[in-house]
Formats: sequence, C-alpha cells, structure tokens
Amino acid sequence: MFRLALVITVTAAWTINSASAQTPPPATINPPAKPNSPATVKTLAPAGAIKPTGTWNLGTRAGDFIYIAGMRGIDPRTDALVEGDEARVRQAFLNMKLIAESEGTTLRDAVRLVVYVTDMFRFRPLVNKVQSELWGQGPYPPRTIVEVFRLNQDDIVEIEGTFYAKRLQLTDQTQTLYREFLQWRAQQKSVRESKPQPQSKPQPKPQP
Repeated sequence: MFRLALVITVTAAWTINSASAQTPPPATINPPAKPNSPATVKTLAPAGAIKPTGTWNLGTRAGDFIYIAGMRGIDPRTDALVEGDEARVRQAFLNMKLIAESEGTTLRDAVRLVVYVTDMFRFRPLVNKVQSELWGQGPYPPRTIVEVFRLNQDDIVEIEGTFYAKRLQLTDQTQTLYREFLQWRAQQKSVRESKPQPQSKPQPKPQP
C-alpha cells in the first residue's frame, strides 16, 4: 500500500513539472518610449526635410553643436533617390544643408564631414566638385571619405556632418524682463478666471 501511494505521488509530481515546462513564456511587452533627453538634447525634424524610415532621426542639437545623420541623395518631395550620380551627390549635401540651416547655422560652420562612397575612383571627384560649388574657394571643413562595400538601397554616397551653432545667450536684464513678463501673463490669466462669467439670458419662446 505504501509503495502504491509513493508511485502515485511521484507520477503526479512528474506530470505537473512536465506541464509547467511546456507552458509558453509570457508574451514580450515592448518597453514604453523613453522621455526626451534629460540633458536637453534636441531632436531635429525641420519642415521640408526627408523623413526617417527606421529607428533613427535626422539630427540632434547638443549644446552648441548640431549632429546630422548620414544624408543620401533622396528628393524630399518624392522620398525617392534622384537620378544621376552628380545630382545624387548634390542632393545629399543639400539635404544636410537644410537641416543645418534650420538651426541657424550654415555650411561654413561645418566642423567635420564624413563621406561614404561605394567607388572612390568614380565618386570622389563628384564629391569634390559639389563641395567646390557649395563652399566656393573654401575654406573647406575637415573631411573623411571612405569607400564602403554597400550602402542602403544600393546607393552610391552618404554624407554626415557636425556643425557649430552657438545658442543665443540672454543677458541678465533680458532674463529679468522675460520673468516679469511671465509673471504679468500669469496674473492676467488669474484675473480673467476670477471674473464671474456672464450668464446667458434665456431665449423667449416663440408664440404659437
């Protein structure tokens, strides 16, 4: 009798353990989106720029510097690559230029460029030509150009840039005036909210 009870107990425990092992794990829940940078890093998305198509953004402002992601020769109006090698290289620079200028800086304020091409012999001269058009006779920013095996969508060029764009610093007097303005606006709002709201008069009923 004792042996029979032991066998039943062991069998039941094995069945429970087997069922637990076959239970699928709980579904993975995507973590919530992170809040904006606590260090006030600003994400850039100016009007007229291309639209990111993945887990990346066009650029960021961190302090006095603008960091722009790799730009390619995509026409923002159609979201398609432009035709022609030279036109595509030019469009990549123009896409970068638009983002930089949205933060009040210019191509002259570039502190570093990195250019990726899939054929150094064919495309480096085009990069030089377009840069001479956009920067004139210089001075030109520091630049690194690298030949890579492949780019997204089998593209020929990708250009990223870092720019200097100093933030405007408010003087102590301006900051004081701004704080006083905010206080005045808050007081005006409080006064408006404290006034009794006029009650609408009931409309007379039409005579039958």
